[in-house]
Formats: sequence, C-alpha cells, structure tokens
Amino acid sequence: MLTLFSLSDMDWKQIAIFAGAGLVLIIIIAVFINKGKYQARYKNFYKKMDKALIKKYNGNLLNETIMRDYVKDQTNTYKSLKQKGRSKVNKYFEYFYKNLPQLVLYKSFISADKNKSEIVILLLDEYDKVVYRWDKRRKVKGLIKACDKYQMLTPMVGYLYELPLHIYENASFRFTNHENDYSLSYDIVKNLKSVKRKQKAPKMTKAEIKAQEKVEKAKAKREKKTKK
Repeated sequence: MLTLFSLSDMDWKQIAIFAGAGLVLIIIIAVFINKGKYQARYKNFYKKMDKALIKKYNGNLLNETIMRDYVKDQTNTYKSLKQKGRSKVNKYFEYFYKNLPQLVLYKSFISADKNKSEIVILLLDEYDKVVYRWDKRRKVKGLIKACDKYQMLTPMVGYLYELPLHIYENASFRFTNHENDYSLSYDIVKNLKSVKRKQKAPKMTKAEIKAQEKVEKAKAKREKKTKK
C-alpha cells in the first residue's frame, strides 16, 4: 500500500539536503524579486530624469540661449557670462550634480559588478590623457572650474544633456571640441582614485554598436518630443 511521504521516512542527511535545496530556492526567488524592484526603480528614475531634461534642462536650448543672450566675449567660459546666464548655468549644473550620481547608483544595483557605483567625468587632451576629472566630491564648483580653465562651457552643457541616455543604454560617450581638441568622456568605477591617466577610445564591439543604435533611436524620439 502507498503511504504519504513524510519527514519520518527520511534520515537526517536527506532532511538536510531537502532543507538546503529549499533555502537555495528561496534565496534565488528573493534575488529575482529584488532585482525586479531595483530594475523598476532604475527605469522609473531615468524616465523621470529624461522628462525633466526635455522640459526644464535641455542643454541644446540652453547653449543657444547662452550664445544669443549672455556671452560677453568668445572665451566659452562661465566667467564670461552675464549674471543671468551664470544663474541659469548654475541651476543646470546643480541638477546634474544631484541626479547623475543617483542614476549611476541605481544602475549599480542591477549590474554584474555592483561595486561600480561612482561616475567620473573626464576631460582629455589631444593625446587622450586626463587633464581634469570631475566627480560628486567636486560639486558644481568643479564643473565651473573645468569650463573656465579649459574653455569648455558649451561642450560641458551639451555633454551633460546627452550623458544620462548613454549611461542608461550602456553606451560609451566621447565628445571632442574641435576648437581646442579637448574631449569629454565618462567612466563608472569602483574607486574614484583608480581612474587611469590615459583613456583609450572605446572599442566598437557588437554590444557597443547595438547600444549606440539604441541611443540614436532614443535621441530621435526625444527631438520629436522637444518640438511639440
């Protein structure tokens, strides 16, 4: 006669095996649930940020306004702006100082290497050597310093506007200002002190090409929204 399966039919080794398997299953389920929550949080934060960029912090429009209304000379620096222009740039930089590190932190929760949770914006010379790096410790003053020292105000404004999208799509992003051959790039690192002094141009792997294609499609959609 068949009997119901029960713990009394098992020895301690079998019980331990089943208990261990059950614990592993519970852990796996919990990991998937948490990852789903973190993915949703990351996606929602990015969407909120993207809407803010389109409506309030459009770097392309800000650059047009700067060049039309607020520059006092052609040095392309923060200090060359009229007071109202400085106020607008301050507000713009403040937004990215507060939100970029948060976006990268949320991204780290769903990344293979969760320790990579810090963003660094790099200013490179024509030989790809790092001449200045910005991270959250330098605050808004650090962004202004880079703009003034290397005459990179409008490139910095435009770069910050495009950066969240590239981070979201896991795409590299390097922009060169051909007026002085300085370039802007970024990296996501574990330790802010471990940034390499020379930054090689990213290789265009299949994954990178696919990421860049996603960026271009998203930029096209953003342009349509901006024109409405």
